[in-house]
Amino acid sequence: MVFKVLFAIILFISMFRLGSVTLFDVDEAVFAQATKEMLQSGNWITPKYNGEPRYDKPILFYWLMAFSYNIFGINEFAARFPSALSGFTLCIVLYFFLSILKDDKQAFYALVSFAFSLYYFVYTHAAVTDMVLTLFISLTLMCFYLSVHRNKNFIYGFYIFSALAFLTKGLIGIVFPLGIASVYLCIKKSFKGLKELYNFRAILLFLLISMPWYVAQILINGKEFIEQFFIKHHFMRYTGVISGHRGPIYYFVPVLIIGMFPWISFVIKAFKNLKKDSLVQFSLVWSGFIFLFFSFSTTKLPNYILPAVPAFSILISCGMIEIDKNFSKISYIFCVIFSILIAVLLVVAKTKVMNILPYFNMSWFTILILIMSLFTIISIYALLTRKKVFMLFAGLSFSLILATSIKVLPAINEYMQGTLYKYSIYAKQILQKNDILITYKINKPSISFYSDRKILKIDSEKELIEKIKDTLQQKLRIVVISQVKDVEFLKSTGLNMLKEDRDYAIFTLSG
Repeated sequence: MVFKVLFAIILFISMFRLGSVTLFDVDEAVFAQATKEMLQSGNWITPKYNGEPRYDKPILFYWLMAFSYNIFGINEFAARFPSALSGFTLCIVLYFFLSILKDDKQAFYALVSFAFSLYYFVYTHAAVTDMVLTLFISLTLMCFYLSVHRNKNFIYGFYIFSALAFLTKGLIGIVFPLGIASVYLCIKKSFKGLKELYNFRAILLFLLISMPWYVAQILINGKEFIEQFFIKHHFMRYTGVISGHRGPIYYFVPVLIIGMFPWISFVIKAFKNLKKDSLVQFSLVWSGFIFLFFSFSTTKLPNYILPAVPAFSILISCGMIEIDKNFSKISYIFCVIFSILIAVLLVVAKTKVMNILPYFNMSWFTILILIMSLFTIISIYALLTRKKVFMLFAGLSFSLILATSIKVLPAINEYMQGTLYKYSIYAKQILQKNDILITYKINKPSISFYSDRKILKIDSEKELIEKIKDTLQQKLRIVVISQVKDVEFLKSTGLNMLKEDRDYAIFTLSG
């Protein structure tokens, strides 16, 4: 009964307000638009955005989103549904994995620490590949662990799910599982296990599942696919900075603390059984490998370490079992420190935002600061009384998720996407079939998605002036969306400004 209620709550978290805000630029919108174009064109091999091949990611996520579109229609809910379903499925998998290897109590702790976290909420509500990838990598590694400690035939599951991960996000779908498995077996000094890991028939199964699409892409797009997909979006992303996403080596420390707050405070107690508990050892290798790999990457984003989060949840569950046996002051001291630090960051952020953006909705800052204060109070209470407060933490974490969903996301979405959404809908309403929609010096795929038309992306003054002349000669109408900083230049070209709203402006001209 307890787990039925828990899974009902997790399903609620996964689906709650899934389509309530518009798609965020750039990633959500570009996946959603490319999938829309896939359905419209019938080209199920090469994803295209704005009519041009998009080689950033493999095909599987597009197929899943297209399937969702066919069921729910082309909308925000459908775009995000594969991520939500993957997250919920991973919770079920995590439960069975731990209930088989350990017991229901530890499975309960792992589920709560995973699903009642901001990491889980954010990426089940994002139309990006990360939660789908996390599901497949987790299944891959769980199959590996079971192949070593239960039944060696699980190695086939390892390669099946690794193939699906490879089709979701490329090389890390196989590099991570093989790297983690090899490191673990070396630590265990299991050279027999290393030999069994590279099972010929299982590898053949991996190739049969994953390679047809890659072969088709190389045959169709040749050198361009290899250079863009493997070199630019794999090797250059790791060794260089892509899209300005640089970060220091400790980048993922605060990201992990916030993303898994408050549960990450309890992970330290798991190390008590490091020498004798193989699951702790494996989870540490799993989480540590991914965490360190991306810490040394030049390009960094919070979603990169999401495949490590289930392993951290397993470690947290091991830590909670130890705390049940022997109360841990250090874990609750960390809770106090982390909650105070996050509250202080929120206060500082609120002050800065008020100075820069006085019209921005501030109510959600107050709610989050209040929740952090309650975490601090409960942690201090636990320190003073030595009482268990796990369920109180779960309740507060649920409140944090609700506050994020109801107050935080809508406010951020309105600030980041509101103007672009309004301009896109306007363009959709006034432009005829042969008219032209131009974005000037901005890359916002949501404009294409919501205007439901191809965009002409222009980044140079000369090209824009030539296009305006050409449009006048053809007696067509154009709509131009730009940043506010380019307003004066656009006015000088003869374009008529319809509206200027904070960050963006919209212009039109009829031939």
